[in-house]
Amino acid sequence: MADGSRAIILGKWLLTIGTAIYTFIPPAVDILTPTHIFHPDWIAHARFHTMWAILSASSVGLVALFFLWREPVGRKASVMVAGLIGTAVLGAFMVAALTMTLYGGALSDPNGVPPLANGIDANLITFAAALIMVLAGWRVAGRDR
Repeated sequence: MADGSRAIILGKWLLTIGTAIYTFIPPAVDILTPTHIFHPDWIAHARFHTMWAILSASSVGLVALFFLWREPVGRKASVMVAGLIGTAVLGAFMVAALTMTLYGGALSDPNGVPPLANGIDANLITFAAALIMVLAGWRVAGRDR
């Protein structure tokens, strides 16, 4: 396999891991545990919007994975689609996190997902890592050879 093909495969796998994080982790945590959809203190309308947001992000993540892997290794359009989708989903998370003070948001609630060591929010770390993987994978796989 040529070096260019190896780089494309590496980039596609970085994109895949970053995409899998926002596609599969939120439904597993936010739907299957009592920290979000079934959080006892959440109002019904917030639960609805959370479910909608989770299903939307996961659905477009599946679309990104489909486009990423449906093309032969050398096709850049599939990498472009997956990179744009991932950046949009994860970028929206970052914008929401950066603007929380404007709308009274929080990264977690009492009885929600506890912070990691030193009070760092698990969502912030996880989605920042996913964004870095998506951007790096997009760059590596989409580079002109």
